[in-house]
Amino acid sequence: GLGRVYTALEFLAKTDFSKIDLGRYELDGDNIFYMVQNYDTDPHKTVSEAHEKYIDIQCMLEGKEIIGVAPISAQKELVEAKPENDVWFYNCKTEPLTLFAGSFMVLYPNDLHCPGVGKDGKSGNCRKVVFKVKVTAVEPDKV
Repeated sequence: GLGRVYTALEFLAKTDFSKIDLGRYELDGDNIFYMVQNYDTDPHKTVSEAHEKYIDIQCMLEGKEIIGVAPISAQKELVEAKPENDVWFYNCKTEPLTLFAGSFMVLYPNDLHCPGVGKDGKSGNCRKVVFKVKVTAVEPDKV
């Protein structure tokens, strides 16, 4: 999937997302797609998520949020599983990282992440683009 990650990052660098409406858009069918989102952060959010089939590239366009991150090995308690949507939710301790306007984060399937957390007990508005990049399994004889 690294070629797809490069394709998504190149598109991210060259695109003015202020001219793109909220919604879901495909770059390469279900191999690479992105969602332009607008939401309010939640300072009390604690549930992390993980994916198996997709790498997330999350880029803040306006505003800022905390994204808690941790290795999947840190997961303690499965809260909910939605394999049909490629998402599993966990309660676990994460390390807070700030995503601010103009910055991005690449999150692989082994990265738990808790996006959309407000800072200092306050909520704030964000506009973000999230790319979903399909992971390709490597055949053992090709390694």
